Amino acid sequence: MQITLLAAISSDGFIADDMGNGNFSSPEDKAHLRFFLKSTECDCFICGRKTAEEFQDKLTFKPLLILTRAPRLTEQNKLFFKDFDDLENLLEIKGLHAPALLGGAETYAYFLENRKVDRAVLTVERIRFYRGKSLDFSRFQPDFILEKTDRLSEQTSVYYYQKRRP
Repeated sequence: MQITLLAAISSDGFIADDMGNGNFSSPEDKAHLRFFLKSTECDCFICGRKTAEEFQDKLTFKPLLILTRAPRLTEQNKLFFKDFDDLENLLEIKGLHAPALLGGAETYAYFLENRKVDRAVLTVERIRFYRGKSLDFSRFQPDFILEKTDRLSEQTSVYYYQKRRP
């Protein structure tokens, strides 16, 4: 299993402003994200309950695994889990091995703190929020190696990180 964290962040490290608005990424980033999510590099999506509620209508083309404190029965293409044991069982049962981790902030933190992220693809937009919901990737950056960068536009750059081998 290889979990890839995908996030658009402001130049000061936030995934949403202080009002919770995370819809700030450029058209170039949105196209880049769509391409990745539809590629074979990803066979399912992982996100928290709130993020799933917000984006579930756009994530119907692959299984959606939802981290929640109160798992419920599977609905259509949605699968619920409460911890890493549940997640590993779901992935094994469904034959999935390349999840894309799509947020939100608590879900990113849960996976990063438990060292479950293998790759990170961070799109940095040239905008500053000064406060809001933070990805806090800098705290975990020593665990990763920057493999490459791409410039999508004058305002948008993508950074590709791979987990360091022990």
